[in-house]
Amino acid sequence: MFAFAIPGLEWLSKAFAYLLTWLASVTGGNYGVAIILLTIIMRLVILPLSIKQTKSMVAMQKLQPQLKEIQKKYKDDREKQGQEMMKLYKENKVSPLGGCLPLLLQLPIMFAVFDVLHSLANPKSAYKSILVANAQSLTFLGMNITFTGAKIWKQGGYAQVIILVLLTVATGYVSAKMMTSDPKQAKMMAMMPVLMGVFAWILPAGVTIYIIVTNIFTMVQQYIQLEHEGFYDVKLAEIRKMGAEAKPHKRLYLKFMDTGTKVLFAVRLRSKPVEVPTKKKSAEPKQAKGDTSAVPDARALKAGKETAAKKPRAQEQQARSEADSSAGKKSSSAKPSGKTASAKKYPAKKKGSVKK
Repeated sequence: MFAFAIPGLEWLSKAFAYLLTWLASVTGGNYGVAIILLTIIMRLVILPLSIKQTKSMVAMQKLQPQLKEIQKKYKDDREKQGQEMMKLYKENKVSPLGGCLPLLLQLPIMFAVFDVLHSLANPKSAYKSILVANAQSLTFLGMNITFTGAKIWKQGGYAQVIILVLLTVATGYVSAKMMTSDPKQAKMMAMMPVLMGVFAWILPAGVTIYIIVTNIFTMVQQYIQLEHEGFYDVKLAEIRKMGAEAKPHKRLYLKFMDTGTKVLFAVRLRSKPVEVPTKKKSAEPKQAKGDTSAVPDARALKAGKETAAKKPRAQEQQARSEADSSAGKKSSSAKPSGKTASAKKYPAKKKGSVKK
């Protein structure tokens, strides 16, 4: 189907056709299960490219605030703006095309797999001789994987079509949401899952199964990698600060992420689990086990309270005594004793001074 546009795609598609047939023989002739296994194998093969792509996208997300400042500062000078942005990329060792290159390398593989899965519904396909299949082997979950969503709907497979569309949209949305922190980018990325839901209606069910499994695998890979690099720590810390004021869905999100972090820590894919702070029951400091110096003794607290209660009384008594003593001194200085008064008024006569 795409062989005329991409050189070398024909031999790659033939290789996938042989692989899909072998997987179908291993799984008892069921091509639906074989498609799931083929998708997982392909994602494992291109896993190094996916990891590199995710790292590049994380680095670009971290530079978004600085890039916005440069765009705002040099909004009237496009040349200077481009120079400053390239300088920022060079200083942080980030390539703006780092996330696109792995994706471009994945496209031939995706086209080859799509070509093989699409050929299952084409009786004149070049790979028909390789894909040994019958009606029973092409049935998966009560639907023919070579039929489009619209055809399955016409034949009464309403539940299968609804499940396929919902899984395609939901997995695509979550996978795109995991890598976006900017609200504007989130709105743009939200349109892609809707488009994939349309594809689930017009494409063969086998191709839709491939898309769903790819989205799920990507979600798991991105979650492990982003959690390992601490991509969600800032967002989770903000929810923790809100405490009980956080909305129910955010508290549920926090609980889910904390559980996932503990699981990754258990399998050593995370350096340290995020500790969920608990509310303090009292304002008293926490006391370590075996440490009695952190919290004062109850007797000492009681004695301190009694001392504090007696202190104002003692101060009051001391003030009264000082007032009484000062009043006594003033009275003694104002009224001299009898002997002293008589001595001043009537001085003693000298001996021998008698009138003749």
